[in-house]
Amino acid sequence: MPLPLADFLLQNRDAIMEAWEAEVRHIPAARALGPRALRDGLPRLLEVVATMMRRSLPPARFDASLDAISDHHALERLGEGFDLRQVVAEYRLLRSCVLRLWARRGGATPRPEEERIFHEAMDEAVAASVIRYSRARERAVHALDRISAAALGNPDMASFLPHLLQVLRETVASVDVAVVLLRDGDFLRAEAAVGEGVDVGGRVAIGRGFAGGVAATREPVLVGDARSDPRVQSDVVRASDIRALYGVPLLLDGTLMGVALMGSRGSGELSEEDQLLFRAMAARATALLAQARSHAREREARAEAEASLARLRESEEGLRRWEEVFTRMGVGVAVVDAANDVLLDVNPAFARMHGVMPGDLIGQHQEVTLAPEARGMLPRHTSVARSKPSHEYESLHMRKDGSRFPVFTHVTALRDELGRVERHVVTVLDITQRRAVEADRQRLLSDIESERARLAAVLEQLPAGVFIAEAPSGRLVMANRHVATLTGRPFQPMTTVEESTVTYGVCHADGQPYVPQEWPLTRSLRTGEVVQNEEVLLRHEDGRTLSVLVSSAPIRDRDGAIIAGVATLADVTERRRAQEAALQAARFGERLIAIVSHDLRNPLNAIHLSTTQLLHSEALPERERRLTTRIARSTARMTRMISELLDFTRGRLGGGIPIQRVTGDLRGVVRQAVEELEAAWPERTLRLNVAPGRYEGQWDGDRLLQVVSNLGGNALQYSASDAPVTLSLSDGGDVVRLEVNNPGEPITEEAMHHLFDPFRRGSHSANQGSGGLGLGLYIVEQVVKGHGGHIDVTSTAEAGTTFRVTLPRAPAPPPAG
Repeated sequence: MPLPLADFLLQNRDAIMEAWEAEVRHIPAARALGPRALRDGLPRLLEVVATMMRRSLPPARFDASLDAISDHHALERLGEGFDLRQVVAEYRLLRSCVLRLWARRGGATPRPEEERIFHEAMDEAVAASVIRYSRARERAVHALDRISAAALGNPDMASFLPHLLQVLRETVASVDVAVVLLRDGDFLRAEAAVGEGVDVGGRVAIGRGFAGGVAATREPVLVGDARSDPRVQSDVVRASDIRALYGVPLLLDGTLMGVALMGSRGSGELSEEDQLLFRAMAARATALLAQARSHAREREARAEAEASLARLRESEEGLRRWEEVFTRMGVGVAVVDAANDVLLDVNPAFARMHGVMPGDLIGQHQEVTLAPEARGMLPRHTSVARSKPSHEYESLHMRKDGSRFPVFTHVTALRDELGRVERHVVTVLDITQRRAVEADRQRLLSDIESERARLAAVLEQLPAGVFIAEAPSGRLVMANRHVATLTGRPFQPMTTVEESTVTYGVCHADGQPYVPQEWPLTRSLRTGEVVQNEEVLLRHEDGRTLSVLVSSAPIRDRDGAIIAGVATLADVTERRRAQEAALQAARFGERLIAIVSHDLRNPLNAIHLSTTQLLHSEALPERERRLTTRIARSTARMTRMISELLDFTRGRLGGGIPIQRVTGDLRGVVRQAVEELEAAWPERTLRLNVAPGRYEGQWDGDRLLQVVSNLGGNALQYSASDAPVTLSLSDGGDVVRLEVNNPGEPITEEAMHHLFDPFRRGSHSANQGSGGLGLGLYIVEQVVKGHGGHIDVTSTAEAGTTFRVTLPRAPAPPPAG
């Protein structure tokens, strides 16, 4: 049975659109559109026409059914660059495709009423599109003409943009606010605005807020209520009672130039015709903005050209002067062709230092001026000079008689207008004398450092405190270790002698406080007096009063002027010497560990960074790589020792190792520790078993990393080289458990009793390497206790040695009351 036309339209809509698309692609404006944008509302038009034929609607009902489709299609085509003839051609091709395909597939002759409705519907769609297209185009052309007129009367952007926005407000009645934001790097700057509530000059980052989002996506965006839409982040816009807000990117050849916004307070909608008009005006404005910028650049270029011409005329005389300087200057200068390293010109000084005439070098390769042993580095320096504006290096040149001399070379690259290196200007300075002076200076510095080291060693070994102060300021510049022992205070450089008398609470033997000018060292600095064994009372930091013998003397230069002063302090408190010595030794020992441990970190960090760079070098020979690896391991072991000493000192002086809890996942800590152990022991096998469960809690991640590293390191150190070490993590509800197991010889019963004591170490076999300070397990226990957990260990020949750590997820609540 033949298929009615209405049913054919509904059942074969996609086939009709494919046939239509193949023909409509011949229209130039349609070639660049994607399938979805090309078809637009036409598939819906076929459905509406089929429905109208089924219902046999009269022509009076056509407008309401077709207006929305034709209006939208006409406006979209206008925005995509179609002219009116091309819009009409689309409908004509659609009509012919429908009738041709329907006839080809054996369709029945359409009923007169059905055929009338089809043709009248298509005619009505064409008419509506033509009317809407013409009206919108006329409105757009009028607005664009006004924009062009405004641009002609206002060639610069500052005066053109406000006229552009005023034209927009007068053309679109519903617009209350309009803004143009121009791109400034990664920001948009409000360049011009009309309406209330807009801050000209304000900036917004691309990707932030409504305007930044339009710039980032480069697509127009419409919001119905700017007061509540989350994309609108500006408080000014929210407070200005704007409802409908429409943003359009200003694009020129794919380059973002800015964003244009228009807003309405009276309506939550902006018509498609208004949006199209705004996009057309924005496109025209973009071109005019580019033109204005081009004119500005043109004016700048013209002014620059005129200035350059003036400078060129002024430089002609300067060029002649430079030619004279080039000839007469005492530094060697050569001009080298960058393409083949041939000497194009040399000044007399350059030729003289090589023992030849200038003509003997011109045309020669640059390497003839270098000593044979230095020529191998010339290509590398030439390559670097091509990639940089200038390059400096030291080299060895050769005279005509074969003698060598060191030079300092500065190379400047001269480029052509395309940026290619054309020539090199090489400045050569003979540094023979400078090398000799530098060698003498280095020897002198070495001698000074040796003397200073010997002096420091002597001062450190003296059983008396020693102060050295500079004259005439009295600033203390040095004190030996015994000063801190006598006073109980670390030495504070940059203080003065007068300040130290107050700080140390010095008094005469009869208890009367010292006036600063009476202090022996002050007298030696000011008058040159030599003071011997003057007894004073010195207040120790802990409140004790010591009886001290002070001697001082001036230090003079060759001319006899006083340049410094030295004072010695000897403790003569006989009755309390033993008691004070014991107390002082205990305190000094604690502080010494902390100070030495802390100060050793800097050189160790330097060693660690250096070895790391060496190990990453591909040019390092294998023997040196093994030595460097041994240094790196020793450095890491020393760093661990220092950290253990610091932790031990904190634990002893501060009431325990401090724990800083933060919320985190313990699995990450354990995995990090395993990765570090694998890196440090690449030849060993480590296994990590993490049971299913939850491992979040409040932990001190750095301290627990220390726990896992110490336990894992001990397991690797005290087991055979081919034995695997296993770390297991399990969820225990309110607690998390960690087990570290290694096979091998069990721990003895006697060692078990002192396993967590500080400064105790287990035995080592020949292949287990050197150990640490015996603080690892002591610190592990302190960190676990600091988390409110506990640690225990089992060790048998069959099961090996297993350390079990139990950690609560959160700290225990404080006791009531």
